[in-house]
Amino acid sequence: MSYEVKLTIQNQIREKLLSNKLIILLEIALVLAPTYISLILGYRPESDFISLGDDLILLGGPLIWLAMTLSLFLLWVVTRLRGASWKDYGGSRPASWLRTMLSGVGLGIIMIVAIVILQELLSLAIPDAAPPDMSRFDALHGNLPNLLVNVVVLWITAGFIEELIWRGYLINRLTHIFGQSRMAWVIALFCSAALFGVAHFYQGPSGILLTGTTGLLIGAAFLLVRRNLWPLVIAHGLINTISFVDMFFNGI
Repeated sequence: MSYEVKLTIQNQIREKLLSNKLIILLEIALVLAPTYISLILGYRPESDFISLGDDLILLGGPLIWLAMTLSLFLLWVVTRLRGASWKDYGGSRPASWLRTMLSGVGLGIIMIVAIVILQELLSLAIPDAAPPDMSRFDALHGNLPNLLVNVVVLWITAGFIEELIWRGYLINRLTHIFGQSRMAWVIALFCSAALFGVAHFYQGPSGILLTGTTGLLIGAAFLLVRRNLWPLVIAHGLINTISFVDMFFNGI
């Protein structure tokens, strides 16, 4: 087979991967499936962590960590097959890291205020609703080594990986299903937020609602900053860091 023929076949495959709606849907399901399956099968309150010795633990069970790695690998594979790159998900190097960091911190502060307001509105709208179940984070309370280790890790997991998958990747790919119009971006934004909320089912109905709404706000910010992923990574990491520090001092 000549090089030209191979190139033609390769281009045809990439075109289908880029434009065929069923293939795009299957691709999304393939990338997300390991994470969601592991969350369903692997979450056990009594063992949802990895022991690092003594009282030191890494939040999240082995199955969840394995699935997250598999999802990233599958994302890399399908990205290469389509001839795309991380830049397509908002991972381009910023012109100024300082401006990016400042915008991320500012966005994080805005999000924290919005989350507090959302919690208050939720408690007023549904007075009898149980608060989000955050018991999986009990090990952070009063344990400085656990706090430090898991804060570092969360910047990789919640900060980078969640933003890459649920905002950078998912919103962009969903628009190829809905037509890449302005309305397509809006629909993709809401679908991404809903899937993000469901991924936090272990926090209960209130946690799903609150996390889904937070995902909606972060996704809207993603579009407002012209689909630049880095401010969101910084904002998300900042939000979770403050949350972890609060758990360290005040518990759940």
